[in-house]
Amino acid sequence: MSRPGAPGPDPLPGIEGARRRSAALEARLRELEPPRRARSPLLAAVALAAVAWFAWDLWPDVRWFLSSRTPIDLGDARAPRPADARPNRLARVAGPLVGSVGGTAGGREARRVSGVLGTNVVVDRPAGAPPAVAFEGRLLPPSRAAGYEPFVAQLRRQGWSPGDGYVVLREGERPGDAWGRAGLALVLAGLAALNLRTLLRRRAA
Repeated sequence: MSRPGAPGPDPLPGIEGARRRSAALEARLRELEPPRRARSPLLAAVALAAVAWFAWDLWPDVRWFLSSRTPIDLGDARAPRPADARPNRLARVAGPLVGSVGGTAGGREARRVSGVLGTNVVVDRPAGAPPAVAFEGRLLPPSRAAGYEPFVAQLRRQGWSPGDGYVVLREGERPGDAWGRAGLALVLAGLAALNLRTLLRRRAA
């Protein structure tokens, strides 16, 4: 039994020994871990090419998502403005409709497709939409407008005359409303950055 006031045992050797044992254990655990496999540059290049292809396919939707919410005025039968029609922009056109063809053009819901009198604008509307004389929505890119050719052929037989070509306005769509494909584009951008980083690291090694 130590006398009152006498110094106790030095705690440092015990603490130092515990630290050493802990460091040795950590080193042993690191040795037991399986080695990390480096990502294959070839696989990263193939993945980057696939991401670029999908991003190119999504670009029209991204451009539409980021476009202005102020509509382009395409005029009416008295003063049409076909030169102002630009794909993936919000547009407005006025005039009576000519013909009506039902179907699911451009989506899964039931739609009605008609031509606007005196213009080259095809209007794709929800089947239950009320009668109107002005229409506002997205001008589809040519790659998607081409899918309306069977509907346009029927509208021509019903008396609509668009001239040499036509544009398709899909009523009801507005920029910034649908995040689905824009969000997918963000995911693809992240994957592209990851694979590009792998390629750059391999090149620098």
